[in-house]
Amino acid sequence: MATENGKPRTAEAVVQAYAKQIGDLEVEVELLKEENELLESRLTAFQSSGAPTGDGVVHRGSEHDLYPGEIREVVLDVLRKAAENCQAGTRRADILKDVLANNEFHDEPRRRAQELKTAVKSYSGMTSAVKKKLHDLGIDPDPKVSKHIKITYYGDQRYTAAMTSSGSDSRCGGKNLAADLIQRFF
Repeated sequence: MATENGKPRTAEAVVQAYAKQIGDLEVEVELLKEENELLESRLTAFQSSGAPTGDGVVHRGSEHDLYPGEIREVVLDVLRKAAENCQAGTRRADILKDVLANNEFHDEPRRRAQELKTAVKSYSGMTSAVKKKLHDLGIDPDPKVSKHIKITYYGDQRYTAAMTSSGSDSRCGGKNLAADLIQRFF
């Protein structure tokens, strides 16, 4: 190729120089594509290995949310309660305080617990209002009515409880029922 000061002199030489440059770039693109595929496969394998990704503190596990954001809210609620029981000025307290301060928390478990308490406060039977409120909280009664009504949390058979068809005459019946359901479901 005839060049003058490192630059091609003829049109044919210019075309050949650009063709070579295009060929080199095509080879580089192919190498980058292969590297990208390798890195994507490594990332997929790493994510499926159960190790946390990104800046995550813990891995999510195999449980799924029964309502949007449930697992996150429950974990943050547990961390909040643990932070309340930590001695101030300790490393543990500072870590929990930092994690809680840097994560949006809607306090959904507490809100749901309060709604449940209100719904069954003076429970004397499965009225349509109680049934609707329970349904709104993901708690569904079995349509078969007997002395006791089987209820299930979001249809998951691991989380069931029994309610009497007619509420207790005691003043604490609704409170006891609410406490039991909150412990089981929230």
